[in-house]
Amino acid sequence: MITFKEEQKNQPQEYDSLSTIKIEIGEKVTIKKIDSEMKEKMEPEDYFYIKDFENKTGIISEENESKSGEHCYRIDFDENHFGYFYSKDFILLE
Repeated sequence: MITFKEEQKNQPQEYDSLSTIKIEIGEKVTIKKIDSEMKEKMEPEDYFYIKDFENKTGIISEENESKSGEHCYRIDFDENHFGYFYSKDFILLE
């Protein structure tokens, strides 16, 4: 399990946040819809990768940490479809 910070409890998680969000293997998530503001901040390859998954719901099945300490998660959507995402790319479902 890893913890992330969040500016406010009811806001989507961001990198620089203040309250704690715990992300665990097995949790259900939905990939965020990309709005125009998010699109402007993204690299083109990130946009096209995430665009294929936006609004899809899946289960976190794996957690990886880069050398910089940033975590990414494998999210399984069905038996044949999965993707790797940062916490900023998805919303935890209850």
